[in-house]
Amino acid sequence: MNARERIFNQLAGRPVDRIPMLGGWNLGVDNISRIAGIAPEEYARHPFGAVLWANRALHVDGLILGTIVPQPGEDLRNMHLSQSSFDHVEPEAVLEDAGRLPEAEADMLRDYPAAENEAALRDQYRRFVSAIGDMVAIPTHWNSIANFSLYSRYGYEAFLAAVALYPEAVEKLFWQSAIQARQQNIILCRLIREFDLPPVLFCGCDICTGQGPLVSPAFLKERYWPHARYSVEPLLEAGIRLVYHCDGNVMPIIEDIVAAGFSGFQGFQYEFGVDPYKIREYVRDRPSLFFAGLSVSKTLPLGTVEDVRREVEYVMDFSRGGQGLFLFTSNVTSGDVPPENIRTAYAHQESLPPGTMTTTGWREWPWLAAERTRTR
Repeated sequence: MNARERIFNQLAGRPVDRIPMLGGWNLGVDNISRIAGIAPEEYARHPFGAVLWANRALHVDGLILGTIVPQPGEDLRNMHLSQSSFDHVEPEAVLEDAGRLPEAEADMLRDYPAAENEAALRDQYRRFVSAIGDMVAIPTHWNSIANFSLYSRYGYEAFLAAVALYPEAVEKLFWQSAIQARQQNIILCRLIREFDLPPVLFCGCDICTGQGPLVSPAFLKERYWPHARYSVEPLLEAGIRLVYHCDGNVMPIIEDIVAAGFSGFQGFQYEFGVDPYKIREYVRDRPSLFFAGLSVSKTLPLGTVEDVRREVEYVMDFSRGGQGLFLFTSNVTSGDVPPENIRTAYAHQESLPPGTMTTTGWREWPWLAAERTRTR
């Protein structure tokens, strides 16, 4: 079975010869070079080629669109948003921006550059699909869902204050982004068919910290999730399954994520109490999809190869022997992850036949169980 057959079969719930594996989120020039079996100097001459060589060495089946190609010195994941950059922004900026928006969707779309956007997206897909050869492109677009992450525009303080002071204005900005995302998704439906890509799309917004949602689930249910659902409706109507990026403790909002149309999840940060056994129960009409679930904060950077093997087996357990499972990292790996741990994860997954399980019931995340033993 080739990579394409394996991915399409897994999405459709048909038999596979092994669990499909995804790549595209590894940092560290030295790490990628070692996995690819080349010198860093050769990486510098062919960075994207080296990333492809490394993923082929891992026997990866699919690469997410927007696969990371690190440059020398880019060894650490840097997603920190500094509030000091927004100290001059007041919550009234949200109110003013919302007030400038039209009241009707047709007016909102009057200047939407549909043809230009479609041409740009088609070119992006053409280049990526051509470059990765026999690996399969996994459609990945963070802006395919209504944008909750307004804190990246206004900073955390102004955004959270606006949620409290001007909830209608915040919702109007959610609505604007949903309309734009919906138009892009109409285009993506055509492109996924045109390039004969897997009927799946990976997206999401960072809504949670380790403690839970940044704002109350009640606010999200009333002001955000209806717009999120509206934004992805064209994909759902086209039969494209949606996978949500689960950062932080998403447990309080899983039901809302599913209600918005998602039947797949990517992550997870188990150390914050995220329980994939519970998550899978929310998707009742079909098996959940899991782009899971190698911990980039604990197991991969800090663990032994045996810790990594146990984590792969844990992922097989919570997915009921690999149902809907695509092995993937929980987030971007840093350059301090031992390459042997990455190799071990993919090799061990490849060695486990579909249906392999160490236990049929709930069990604790192995890292946490081992940590408790280590500290006794």
